[in-house]
Amino acid sequence: MFRIYHSNALDVLKDLLVELIRLDPLTDPFAQETILVQSPGMAQWLKLELAQAQGIAASIDFPLPASFLWKSFSEVLEGVPERSAFNKEAMTWKLMELLPAELSQPEFSDLQRYLAADQGNFKLYQLCGKIADTFDQYLVYRPDWIKSWEGGEAQDPKLKAIFEQQPWQAILWRDLVADVSQQGTSLYHRGNLIEALHDTTQSSARPVGVPERIFIFGVSSLPPNTLESLRVLAAAGWIDVHLFLQNPCRFYWGDVVDKHYLGREIKRQTLKPGLSTDTLHLDANPLLASWGRLGRDYIAQLQEMADNELEVFEDYLREQSSGLLQWIQQDVLTLENHGSKQERDASIANADYRHPVAADDQSIRVHRCHSPLREVEVLHDQLLQMFESDPSLTPKDVIVMLPDVNTYSPFVKAVFGRSKQIPFALIDQSGGMENPIVDAYLYLLGLGESRFTLSELISVLEVPAVLARFELTSDELERIRQWSTEVGIRWGLDGKTAQQHDLPIQESHTWLNGVRRMLLGYAMGHDHIWEGTLSYGDVEGLEASVAGKLAEFLVAITDAQSKLMESLAPKEWISTLYYLAERFFLLEEDDAFQILLTKQLDALTLQWQQAHFDAPL
Repeated sequence: MFRIYHSNALDVLKDLLVELIRLDPLTDPFAQETILVQSPGMAQWLKLELAQAQGIAASIDFPLPASFLWKSFSEVLEGVPERSAFNKEAMTWKLMELLPAELSQPEFSDLQRYLAADQGNFKLYQLCGKIADTFDQYLVYRPDWIKSWEGGEAQDPKLKAIFEQQPWQAILWRDLVADVSQQGTSLYHRGNLIEALHDTTQSSARPVGVPERIFIFGVSSLPPNTLESLRVLAAAGWIDVHLFLQNPCRFYWGDVVDKHYLGREIKRQTLKPGLSTDTLHLDANPLLASWGRLGRDYIAQLQEMADNELEVFEDYLREQSSGLLQWIQQDVLTLENHGSKQERDASIANADYRHPVAADDQSIRVHRCHSPLREVEVLHDQLLQMFESDPSLTPKDVIVMLPDVNTYSPFVKAVFGRSKQIPFALIDQSGGMENPIVDAYLYLLGLGESRFTLSELISVLEVPAVLARFELTSDELERIRQWSTEVGIRWGLDGKTAQQHDLPIQESHTWLNGVRRMLLGYAMGHDHIWEGTLSYGDVEGLEASVAGKLAEFLVAITDAQSKLMESLAPKEWISTLYYLAERFFLLEEDDAFQILLTKQLDALTLQWQQAHFDAPL
């Protein structure tokens, strides 16, 4: 059974889920409920809501849809590995070995020209990553193409014409399949699993590891092959699928379109006589028509496979809430285009038809600010006012959406962290924003292409873990900054750096030249010339040790650059990457960077092992 529950309110869908679990418990009291969610955040919210409604939330599994399906495939079909050999990362590394051998063929002439000037296999890696991503999309959205490639020559004339535009794709995919087969790995992938699943469900009973029912909650959309897999499991009677869908409109809205889309389409097709392009869109809510296309297509797809549906919608307009926001939501819910009445009826001479909104209504507010910092300050003040006026509102009830978390993160920390009146948490930040060691480490990984500017190396030294490794204090760092500026350091480790960037060899204004001037000044005093080097005399007394620490840091940078420019086997690369962290960072015991680094390098090692990749890089 495949049942869909429609509602415009997430709380209503949550209440339906709670009642279904309460009224119809699993036959096995020790079995886990399975609720598919789109993100860990939704899983956490559901746990709290279920615990509040039932008193406890236990024995509930919250997998992602893709993870659940792959686990189900492995339970149902023999030979399905824990992780497919055709995952994007494994395909990238396999293609790194397979593609160069095919470049001499005429079908690969475009790729051969693209890779002609490749140095260090950077372009090859990027290209293989893009091809792997494309193949991964084909497995999800074009499984018929994959099946045709694996079967040999395409029989469908339309498919054949498409394949002839990029003939190298079919050849490369067949090479990939042959390589996986030669390694003795399973040939199952997302493109051929559904057919095998259908055959198995028709001929055998449900395995013990497959749950008797699942709930799908808070998932805005699912790929076609995921939906098809769920439909096969439901049609066979193996799993009861309960899908909770947040639908903004209680009426059918599958054919609504916005006026801009109509304008583009009418340029391609002849308009029926008597109809006007200016009125075709008037029956469609403009927000639903322009912003709801993805949801509209997804709902239509779901309704084709649903056995039955239940609709529970709530009006937004109530006595205590009838502001502008509620009117807009109500118009979407009831498929109204209230603003088009004047366009429909030319006899309307006043604005009485419009929804009444109180003069002091603040359900929708727009704040014009001159900078991101000012935006965050206004947000902070508005939140304080909201919490003060509504005691039932708490910080956990508020979510703030940002166009770019990394851009706004410093301002949020400065404003909210300074006042300490509103607890907050930032999510979806890049690793470098959460931990400065990550940014420094990523810079070190790029030393082979670096210009070694003054600001870059000083930024690395500013990281507390780097200061600790080279036994520098913040005051000593400021002295290094001052000396480096005064001796004229601009960029380059030494003269070879300019040569690496296709410029003439130049020793002046490099780090090597600057340190020489510092040490020469300590030995000879100010303004002395020795072998073409002018001494810098501000390094005096015990401060010579600071210059020595700077020299030690530069030696470590030079050593790291030479290691990173070598061609190494995968195992040697792992050792080198650990060496970089050990050489430059002295970490606290509770620092998360070491755990993060180990996790990433373990994942990389696993990718290489799954792809049987051992070529030098």
